[in-house]
Amino acid sequence: MAGVKPEKLTVSTIKSRLLNVAQTSLYRLTLPVPTAVRNSLGFSAIDYDNINLMCSEATLPGSSINTHEVTNDYHGVTEKMGYRRMYDETIGLTFYVDRNYKVIELLEGWMDYITGINNKDKFKSPYKNYRMSYPTTYKQDIYLTKFEKDQFSRDYSDSRGGSRTTSRSILDYTFINAFPLSLTAIPVSYEDSQVLKCSVSFNFIRYIMEPNTSLVTSDGIVNRRDPTMGMNDLAGTTSTTG
Repeated sequence: MAGVKPEKLTVSTIKSRLLNVAQTSLYRLTLPVPTAVRNSLGFSAIDYDNINLMCSEATLPGSSINTHEVTNDYHGVTEKMGYRRMYDETIGLTFYVDRNYKVIELLEGWMDYITGINNKDKFKSPYKNYRMSYPTTYKQDIYLTKFEKDQFSRDYSDSRGGSRTTSRSILDYTFINAFPLSLTAIPVSYEDSQVLKCSVSFNFIRYIMEPNTSLVTSDGIVNRRDPTMGMNDLAGTTSTTG
């Protein structure tokens, strides 16, 4: 295929192509907590949902292809052949810390369960031993959904009116067998007050990225992994209904 020849584009065409870009601030983390860890914490369902909303920063994962070189097939040419895909080992998450410190309590409690800390008073002794938990009891798939600001709006046209359904593109990331690997130190200071944040790295064995679509209708949003995401607050409140 030959290179594309230069073409004249109208201002409206350029705007529709260049200004319709993805934003960094629109995503949703779903952090399912293993049953054994839930039992040790005793949080309510609202607590877990609030913690998901408290995620202020996340990093979409990357991967690379391992290659070996082929030097004898063609004269003067060295080729690289892929033989394995290597995934990032961790995903970094940053959370706002709520007034009741549930975020810190969850992360510390999860790591306590992994390392067998089930009695804090006994662990105050310098001679306390411990027994690690079995991996299947503390590993859990976690999910991150990337969407855009028009996620809950239906298309509208002055000539045709509002559409009954509108398809919106999203990206669903699944992190397989994830667990908290390290919790970053949280500084506090007498300087000007700021929102307290905590950062944690989750280890996982691989991730799966699935392009998906969601249908926006007059009744709200359907065909989603997390059907409660924004539904109660945003469904039916847009001004673009037909």
